[in-house]
Amino acid sequence: MRKRRTLLALGAAAFLPAVLMSGTRSPDPADAARFILVGDTGTGDERARSVAAQIRRTAEAAAVSHIFLLGDNVYEHGEARFIGSRFLDVYRGALSRGVRIHAALGNHDVERCGESGVRPVPRDGSAYALARDCEVDAHLATPEFGYRDGSRYYSVEIPGSGPSRAPLAEVFVLDSNTLGKDDTKLEVGTDEPQLRWIAGALRASRARWKVVAMHGTMYAPARCQWLGLICRDDDEVLRSELEPIFTQHGVDAVFQGHQHLYARLRPQRGIRYFVTGAGGKKPDSARNDERTLRREDRGAFNHFVYVQATGDRFGYCAIDAEGEIRDRGSFGRGDPADGEFAGGPCSPG
Repeated sequence: MRKRRTLLALGAAAFLPAVLMSGTRSPDPADAARFILVGDTGTGDERARSVAAQIRRTAEAAAVSHIFLLGDNVYEHGEARFIGSRFLDVYRGALSRGVRIHAALGNHDVERCGESGVRPVPRDGSAYALARDCEVDAHLATPEFGYRDGSRYYSVEIPGSGPSRAPLAEVFVLDSNTLGKDDTKLEVGTDEPQLRWIAGALRASRARWKVVAMHGTMYAPARCQWLGLICRDDDEVLRSELEPIFTQHGVDAVFQGHQHLYARLRPQRGIRYFVTGAGGKKPDSARNDERTLRREDRGAFNHFVYVQATGDRFGYCAIDAEGEIRDRGSFGRGDPADGEFAGGPCSPG
């Protein structure tokens, strides 16, 4: 029954290839970038630990090099005293295998922070008014979170595993807390230095695949609570700030947290958008809309997303806390729709 449910949940674009029907699959490519993205992990509870345990197993089986946390890494208010119990202890298994973790700041990580008022907005923690209840500086200074040089936003090149070691993917990690409108900490204006940085970094990138990792949602289905009285969807101001930059400079995929569910959207102006925000929190259900690929489970499961990027294909699969594949697919540059993907841990069964 579990296997049948797995196959039914894959979605319209992710189907069982003929090679798998015969009981075999194509060997994984020798030259590939393999990494994981997961959001809203910081509860420290059984859900978070189950997802982290499955991440460790996947990282071991697939030789994953990096894990990207999409924010809300320490609930509920980013308290420094919980970094150990709600992050380090939970991800110790992956860290012990040498997998590098890199985090984005979520709204709960800076829940009790105000803006410092400094203009232009600083790239480091001084963008926020540090106080007894605001401990973003502890996040940025924790080596295991992987913030580069104490910066709120940065990029990570991921080389292939072949002899050239050229960057197959580059992941651009943003701090959405000083962008957009829904959760922005800025009382006036926006974070112009961050916008200039992402435009310049994308322009200069040598990577075959350009991936953005952030907490806020540019494109997401609505999810509602309290009998539909309180709903959350995407941030139109955030989209207006970032989408022109992304389309101009060739972003291929954007991974977002914030919504406690899984969703894959239809390509928007040639860019793939994912919501992967149920790495620890109790999952919510998404409302179906025309932009989001319909799912019978409405994305209401704890999970993470595994990516395998080669020179010509970008493959992905959503894996739940029990190791079941809930969605998978792949695309090449310019593909209007996604095709099959059966690499590594994304093979069903």
